[in-house]
Parts: sequence; C-alpha cells; structure tokens
Amino acid sequence: MRRLIGLTATFAIVSTAAIAGAATPEKVLNEPGVDEVDPSASDGYLVWTADREARPFRYHGYVMADGGAPVRLNPAGTQSPAVSIDGDTIVYQEDTYDPGDEDLWFVDAVAGARTAPPPGVNTLKFEYEPTLSGDWLLFTRTNANRVPLSDAWVKVVLFDLSAGTDTVLKTLPYLSHYLVSGQVNGGWATFESCRQRRWEFSDCQVFLYDISAGGDPVQVANPGVQQYAGSVSGDGTVYLVRTRNRDHYVCGSHTKLVRVPVGGQAVVIASLPDGKDSYSTFALDEPGGSTTLYFDRFPCRTNVGGIYQIPNAETA
Repeated sequence: MRRLIGLTATFAIVSTAAIAGAATPEKVLNEPGVDEVDPSASDGYLVWTADREARPFRYHGYVMADGGAPVRLNPAGTQSPAVSIDGDTIVYQEDTYDPGDEDLWFVDAVAGARTAPPPGVNTLKFEYEPTLSGDWLLFTRTNANRVPLSDAWVKVVLFDLSAGTDTVLKTLPYLSHYLVSGQVNGGWATFESCRQRRWEFSDCQVFLYDISAGGDPVQVANPGVQQYAGSVSGDGTVYLVRTRNRDHYVCGSHTKLVRVPVGGQAVVIASLPDGKDSYSTFALDEPGGSTTLYFDRFPCRTNVGGIYQIPNAETA
C-alpha cells in the first residue's frame, strides 16, 4: 500500500454507506507496460510518477500541461516516487539512491525552476509523500535511516511555509505501523494508518484534520473494513478507497471509491473490477465549484496500472 482527521468534537462522520448510481471512471493515462501512479492536478496541469516494467521500482516524476507533452521533473541519477501540485507550484520527493538522502523539492511548472523548501522541511531523516495547498505543506517523515529499526518512528507533518513552523499530526512506531500523509487542501488534511506485521496490513483507517480548529485528528467512520488512500476537497469532504475484507487488507477485494462529507453519510461513488485496486486519490476543486477525483488504478496481478478521474465527484 502507498497511502493509506482535526475536527472539533461537535459533529460526527456517519459510517453507513448510501447507495448511489455508480460513476464511470474516465481514463486519463494508461500507457502499456508503464505503471502510472500518484496523480495530482491543478487548473491546467497534471502531475504523476511512473516506472516501466523493464526497470521496475525506478519511478520518475512528470508534469504535463494541457495540450502538452510530459516533462520529467527529477534530475538524472535520481528517482521520484511521489509528486503533487498546487496552482503552478509542484512539490516532489527526490531520492538520490543514497540510503541517507530523501528530500522534497519545489518546481515552478511554468518556468521549470527548481528550488529547495524553507529550512525545517528537509532534514537528515527521510521526507516523502508531499502535497501542497497555499502555504501548507503536508508530508511524511521517518528516522528509520538514522536509528535501529526497533527504535524508529514515522510521523505525518503539516508545515506552515509562511511561518516556518510545523505540527506533527501523528507519530507511530515504524516497524508495527504503516503511516503516510494523504492530501492537504485549504483548511483540511488527511492521512492514513494501518497496523502491519510481516507485510500484512490490518486496521487500515483514514483520518481528517481541521487545520483551523486544531486538536486531534478524527478517524473517518469505518463500517469494519479497510479504508485507505484518503484525499480531501476544500469543503472537508473526504474521498477514500475501501476494500471489504475485515481482518486484513486484500488487494482488489470488492474495491470501492467512497465520498464522506463532513457530518454526512458515506456514499459509494464507484466500484472497481474485482482484482483491481487503488493506492492514491487526489481531490481537485474545479473553478466552477465541482470536484474532480483523480486516482490510480491497477490490476493486483501485475501492479502496473494507469490514472483515472471521476468528474463531478461531489454529486456522483
């Protein structure tokens, strides 16, 4: 799994999933033999990461302007397993293949200029899985490269780029938990966690954090299944992936895309074919007020998939 809440205590997120007419996802990218994942978009741009079957697990970040061709973001000699965009500012994860070096970088989508984030973002630890919204940068950090794994932790960090300060939303032991940032959008941020033991993931949950209210993140209500890959629109509506197996995560087990509005009822907006799954979603607030949900979709047998979208996901 790649990606698997703070609200005030004055409302609840209802766990029951309503029945809705299933949306038909639209294919955005699906090049044969290429694994295209981790989509993010803004008005006029699409970004994602991809590798090829001939060279698996060597991902590079790409940006494509409307009507343009893909442009690689990370320099030669590096890889980029995660990328996101807000407006025309791209943030991506850069891995130099050095076990002690995994940092975040900004790129101007128009000019192509590459810059480092403010002090306090990149450290001697690993920083990865970033998303960006205005002055808010959400990412994951672990010290697993600096200490024995038995002592290592993983954290979800929300960084205020204007103030140069950060807030740790969650910290968990590295060996026994999977924890990763989701999306920051306006005044909201998501992340996910699972328990893990010998590469078996269980108790997978999505959380929502209300930036203005502060306090503790709130777990999105779960009817007893596995929920992960959470994203959020500007009004706090969470989008996530759900699989049916209760005991532990099973790839492609009746996978569904679910919308959970603040204080509202969960709605299944699309179902994926059996044996297919998604590890990443991204909610784009469109200029007209609608939401387009981007997600990666892949067959569990090969793990080589493409990128899809659901327009008008707020009403699907």
